[in-house]
Amino acid sequence: MDATRMAVRWIARAGYGARGLVYLAVGVLALHAALEFEEARDVRGAMREINQHAGGTMVLVGLAVGLAAYGIWRLVQTLLDVDDHGWNPRALAVRGGLLVSAVLHASLAWGCLQIALQWSTSGSKPVQHAVARTLEWPYGRPLVVVGGVVVVGAGIAHLSKAARGGFRKWFDASPTAMRWIDPVSRFGLSARGLLFLGMGAFVVYSAITLDASDARGIEGVMLWIQERVYGRVLLGVLSLGVIAFGAYSIIEAFVRRVGLGGY
Repeated sequence: MDATRMAVRWIARAGYGARGLVYLAVGVLALHAALEFEEARDVRGAMREINQHAGGTMVLVGLAVGLAAYGIWRLVQTLLDVDDHGWNPRALAVRGGLLVSAVLHASLAWGCLQIALQWSTSGSKPVQHAVARTLEWPYGRPLVVVGGVVVVGAGIAHLSKAARGGFRKWFDASPTAMRWIDPVSRFGLSARGLLFLGMGAFVVYSAITLDASDARGIEGVMLWIQERVYGRVLLGVLSLGVIAFGAYSIIEAFVRRVGLGGY
């Protein structure tokens, strides 16, 4: 059992670290876009950018392993309830969100591997593709609405976590370290929460219009912001928040309490 606990800890920490590196890349590219009048890019866009540099393939393979590890950790959190959320409706909603996170990060790991090994050269619009496929199903429109509402709920949860400092109870860090960890974490969680709110709203809108092209992922939301009045300034602030979320994830890799509870 001790070996199992140790393995789970390493899997979780590798996952948090990989997620952090990915969001750092997205944030840096978004900041560059804000400063240089270029288009912002999403997670897969950041992966493609990494792959264009020397050693990029090995970096992407490493990130794929880390993201897969993060997906496994989220699955452990969901099925074994290692964080003691319980079985009440709110707890089940949280665990459902963790399960969605497991699937999403497993998908990102696969996409990362596809890009690294050049198995895929298609464009980077997974949200639109998913909405388009779902709209073709029976009851596709309400299913897309539900999906959008779930993403909005995740955004609200991030904003609540940032406002209430809910992450603090999981961190084993000294009071001195928490003085700078706290604002970085709140800023990062707020930025990701706003991105999720935007993504969810556009997904719901695409169900209303029955047009999958109206759905937007991270890239689409950032481009929409970039096109507003003072869009470069807003995108610059948001990109700093995304960088802060990447830093928050890397901090989690080192100081978050990870265990298996009674298992």
